[in-house]
Amino acid sequence: MAEEGWTVWRRITTGGVCFVSTMLLLVIAPLGGTAVLFGSAGTDGAHVDIFVKEVEVSPVRAHVGDVIRIDMRWVYWGDISNREYQTTKAEIRANGKVVASIPFVYDYGASLGDEYVHTWFWDTRGFPPGEYRIRGEVFLWLDATPYDNFLVVKEPVILRAPGAEFPKGQEAGGTGVARNPSFK
Repeated sequence: MAEEGWTVWRRITTGGVCFVSTMLLLVIAPLGGTAVLFGSAGTDGAHVDIFVKEVEVSPVRAHVGDVIRIDMRWVYWGDISNREYQTTKAEIRANGKVVASIPFVYDYGASLGDEYVHTWFWDTRGFPPGEYRIRGEVFLWLDATPYDNFLVVKEPVILRAPGAEFPKGQEAGGTGVARNPSFK
């Protein structure tokens, strides 16, 4: 009888410990975000953060077959005391389709405020005439502020058929710029 009581007591305490641990994780994890789940909670607030500072497109009125220049600037704004690094892509999208991309690695040498600049040349051959919304993006899985990892240029790129006229008052050319309002 004493042995049965001991077995029941072990089951109760083991179940209780598991229950309490699970409840603590459910309560604490939302407060600490991914740091709790991925084991980096003890890094004194270290985090990864990149923001896209500016995307510039030129020309915004062109003909199919023309080359569009797209310049993007982004900034490393995270603390690297946790000695993390990640490989990702800096991408340019036109109406959601990736038209230009480069691999990007921030690593142990990244410093707060490091600015990166890249220029892409989008060859529009093979694209149908129409309006294209341009989005520049640097995506990171564990970014502290994912909402600032992209910018969308308000003025669309207008592609006309080769030799087609632009509407009255418009001509080929022009520049579209999107800037992060928080960082000038």
